Amino acid sequence: MKYSRGVNSNLTKQTGNHKLVAEEIALLIFCSLTVIPLAVISLYGIIILYYSKNHKHADKTGEATNNDKSGFEPLVSVVVATHNEEKIISKKIENLLSSDYPSNKLEILFVDDSDDSTPSIISKMSEKSPNIRLLRFNQRIGYSPSMLAGCRAAQGEIVVLNDAGSFIDTHAISRIVSRLREPEIGVVTGNDVILNVAEEVGRSEGLYLKLLNFLRISQTNMDSTFFIKGEATGVRKVVLEGIEDVYETFDTTVGLYARQKGYKIIYDPEVKFYEYAPNTHSGRIKQKTIRAANLIKVMWRFKFMMFNRKYGKYGLLTLPSNFALLTVLPVFILIWFLSLSALTFFDITFFAYVWAAIGISILLLFVFSRRLLITFLEFEYSLLNANFHAMFMRKSYDKIDMVDSTRRIK
Repeated sequence: MKYSRGVNSNLTKQTGNHKLVAEEIALLIFCSLTVIPLAVISLYGIIILYYSKNHKHADKTGEATNNDKSGFEPLVSVVVATHNEEKIISKKIENLLSSDYPSNKLEILFVDDSDDSTPSIISKMSEKSPNIRLLRFNQRIGYSPSMLAGCRAAQGEIVVLNDAGSFIDTHAISRIVSRLREPEIGVVTGNDVILNVAEEVGRSEGLYLKLLNFLRISQTNMDSTFFIKGEATGVRKVVLEGIEDVYETFDTTVGLYARQKGYKIIYDPEVKFYEYAPNTHSGRIKQKTIRAANLIKVMWRFKFMMFNRKYGKYGLLTLPSNFALLTVLPVFILIWFLSLSALTFFDITFFAYVWAAIGISILLLFVFSRRLLITFLEFEYSLLNANFHAMFMRKSYDKIDMVDSTRRIK
């Protein structure tokens, strides 16, 4: 009996020890999953804050004016890819013709693969404005191939990438040309102004863009920005030389080629364009998923530039951090929550406090900044969806149908 009691006592003690070790391992895993990413994000946040105040290229309002007095007025080609844009194409053409850049130095080139009346409307308006050209394809080739064909056919020394669903500011082209006087700059990208901020989704998109533009300013001051807006981006024609087939996202590919050739990519908040955000959350998630999937694919294609000293802080910091933001962070957040759920069974008391803290934080965020919470959740869901599509479905988004609510004439 004494021997049996001793054995049971030892087994109980061993079981207790194993449970204690398991709890300690669980706590170590949780702390590692929490502390290490937070430390990395905090360090990157400090770097971004530092460069947001350390101005080099961004927002040189006094040095680059909208009306350039230097006499630098090269031929500029605006390239627009169109597919079934009959609803807004007339307004789009009127918008481009209203630019304050000299009309005799401005070429407007539409690359069209529509099966509606879009090409006939463009042709009719080109009869009144000889600087409008139409490059027509009889079958759908997709956005990026259309833009590549247009850039190859463009005659200008500077090419302005533009989107059919956006409306460029009157001074934007002149501003782009002014910035490209600086020989080290190869690409100038612009500032997205949302027209439907009175709508809930439009307000969320506006908040997202404020955060994104803060990041773009910091990246520009650091070296070059990664996030390029194809709705209003100016690029030197020499940068486009050597670009072959593009099936991800043309504007970001152009930026990567520019930095590869030694040019800077700058964000200028004075290069403005106007567009509508989707009017539904599902439409916004679809739009974000398409853009994120394309960005992930193009970054993977240019992975040789990451952690490469040859490309300065852009290669050492900007590219790796954005790759982590788009691919690693959303997956990590998902794993963190799954791990937290599993680890709760090891120490219900401790992790009950953790869940309570998370719940209170979400509740406070919902009460004081519901829009920020929704924007974050939609963004992270879109990134997870984009990662799944980019890695497993191998789906091409180049010929995806547009979100109809972004095409409005009022």
